[in-house]
Amino acid sequence: RWPKNALLLMALTLPVTALPAQQMNQSPDQSAVQSAPAANAPAGVLQLTVEQRAEIRQLRLTARDQAAITRHDQSLTPEQKAQKLRELRVSTREKVKAVLTPEQQAQRKQMRAAHRQRMAEELGLTADQRGKLKELAKSTRQQRKGVLNNGSLSNDQKLAQLRQIRESAKSQLASILTPEQLAKMRQMRREHGHRMHMQP
Repeated sequence: RWPKNALLLMALTLPVTALPAQQMNQSPDQSAVQSAPAANAPAGVLQLTVEQRAEIRQLRLTARDQAAITRHDQSLTPEQKAQKLRELRVSTREKVKAVLTPEQQAQRKQMRAAHRQRMAEELGLTADQRGKLKELAKSTRQQRKGVLNNGSLSNDQKLAQLRQIRESAKSQLASILTPEQLAKMRQMRREHGHRMHMQP
């Protein structure tokens, strides 16, 4: 599984890359009529061509297999496994993005914004809390990027620093949200993870 603390924070502030699972599971016959974006497509659903669905499905299956291999690699420490899984998730996200047209990417961006807004409303976040979460996510991203791009650090040193960044983000998150909001966020994360179990 992905580290819970990172998901709890990023669920509100970072892009959501999941595509509707039902689109991935349709047969070619079922989806043939959707080979081009439909003008009357329901809101919140990306209209993918048959080729796009096939390509994205293959990307997900490959990533799932790679993730399984990583999880069962006895030569890796838990921290190394977590790092490899995070890298795999980012890589797969970028590959999926490259499959989409500019119009689909724009729609996907709108869907992400709507998803974040919905989460914020369900959690009952105040404007102050939203601002603090946004700043925390931005700071966390910058710190992680600095560590990952630091060629002078060994992999073990990078893992140690990334772990410190996560712990710091966890502590700050707990200071921004109430205990009830944290509990609700965990529940939402579990529900979202169940629905999108095919996503690496």
